[in-house]
Amino acid sequence: MGGDEPLGELFEDLLPGTTVAFIYETYSTSWELPLLMVKERVEKGSAAVITSYTKPANHLFRDLKLMGLNVQKAMENDLLFIIDIFGSRYHLHETAKNLFYLDQVDPETLNPKIWRIYEEHILPKIGDRQILRLIYPLHGVVQFAGEEPTTKLMSQVIARYSSISRRSSMVVTLNKDTVSRSFTAWTVELSDYVFLSRIFLGKGSIEEHLYFLKAPIPNFRPAEFILKKTGKSGGERFKIQRVHEERGKRNGERLTL
Repeated sequence: MGGDEPLGELFEDLLPGTTVAFIYETYSTSWELPLLMVKERVEKGSAAVITSYTKPANHLFRDLKLMGLNVQKAMENDLLFIIDIFGSRYHLHETAKNLFYLDQVDPETLNPKIWRIYEEHILPKIGDRQILRLIYPLHGVVQFAGEEPTTKLMSQVIARYSSISRRSSMVVTLNKDTVSRSFTAWTVELSDYVFLSRIFLGKGSIEEHLYFLKAPIPNFRPAEFILKKTGKSGGERFKIQRVHEERGKRNGERLTL
């Protein structure tokens, strides 16, 4: 087994126009990884748009700050945009630049309303910057729309946003314990990149593994890492340690997904 590596290196070379899925389970900490992606992309001058389904804006601000992002500065500089679906549904409104709400939330009009925000308020501000679009989380869409309507909504998203696909990537997060196995399988099919996390709890031991399972690149080989939470903030919040094939074979019984 090798030494610790920076987590960010896993995400540096993601191709534009692709969909990235982070699939995790209850008690996992990897739900934070897409927020770290947002932080690192914004600090490098790209734009990020978070469509938030299960947390009000002030909770999302807190989580982004834990990642080390200066949220207020990023939003003031037109680098971070948040569409607060949760706050729209429950009438929990904050006031901040580039924080948007819908007048009403229902599956039939959701995508057109979000796209209107992009056209009128987001795309004119970001020019030719690269865009990271985070659906946070995908199971939040399922909670109010249902699984089958969510697959239709996401297909509409892919079609609608194809006009900006050359400079845009979409990231989805999914707690697989909250949806059916078939919906998880559909998410894997939808995505170009797939990261799966598993957490192993034992007496005196907590260990989380991150599996890089899918990528649209030649000669790609899946890889397994131990995901370590350091207790620090920002880019040092996580480290990864590659698990070599020999150890994976010895512990194969733990890799049943």
